[in-house]
Amino acid sequence: MSLRTRKIAPLDAFVLVATVVVVAMVVGSHPARGQESANGATVYKSKCSTCHGADGAGTAVGKSLKVADLRSDEVQKQSDDALIQAVTEGKGNMPGFKGNITDDEIHAAVTFVRTFAKKK
Repeated sequence: MSLRTRKIAPLDAFVLVATVVVVAMVVGSHPARGQESANGATVYKSKCSTCHGADGAGTAVGKSLKVADLRSDEVQKQSDDALIQAVTEGKGNMPGFKGNITDDEIHAAVTFVRTFAKKK
């Protein structure tokens, strides 16, 4: 069995390396959806789960405050902007989180809440 190696022309090598660098820069500059959800999960767990529960259905404390079931169609049909505003400014018995967490964390938490949508 003979293994032959092939020489790569300098221009081909440059194009290959440049492509890898550009792809790495693009991928590195935009967090993957999974990473955003992971950050959202962390924010949700630390700021929201006390009332809304781990699955969004609401804890005993949350239910006594009449929190929304985050799995419900009523919540899930709302736009991201509406949910972001509710988290930022507060709604009903829920306090606003503006100044308590960053805008990016609020966006990440809303993205995470979308994972609670009831499976049909």
